[in-house]
Amino acid sequence: MGTDDRISISGHWTGRYEYGLGAEPVPFEAVIAEAAGQLLGDITEPNTFHRDMGAELTATLMGQRTGHDVYFRKTYDGFDQGDDPVYEGQLNSAMTRILGRWRFPKSPALSGRFMMVRAVDISSRKETAVEAEALH
Repeated sequence: MGTDDRISISGHWTGRYEYGLGAEPVPFEAVIAEAAGQLLGDITEPNTFHRDMGAELTATLMGQRTGHDVYFRKTYDGFDQGDDPVYEGQLNSAMTRILGRWRFPKSPALSGRFMMVRAVDISSRKETAVEAEALH
């Protein structure tokens, strides 16, 4: 087992996915729990395509991570579109960013890029700064 496998990607992430063709990127937030390389989480994003579902869409994330390779399927809550998008990406060496591509398996023309960044916990950064200041 490599060092990467012992570091969890559990936590809050912010990101965006792009359709390409000049369309605006769609921002999203994800909360991921990782256990033994298995990923489970929730995604929230603005509703940009299913108008009768309100302003915000939620989805379940299920997948896996092996080293720096990340794979997950996103299943939207409240409706079945018959084809769930899959995301495949690579973690950077600090394990704070994922870059990759998403696609619909049954409709390969529907695809694009995505990016996710581990959200920084402001309160823990403040506590660390206060602790560092107390040491001086």
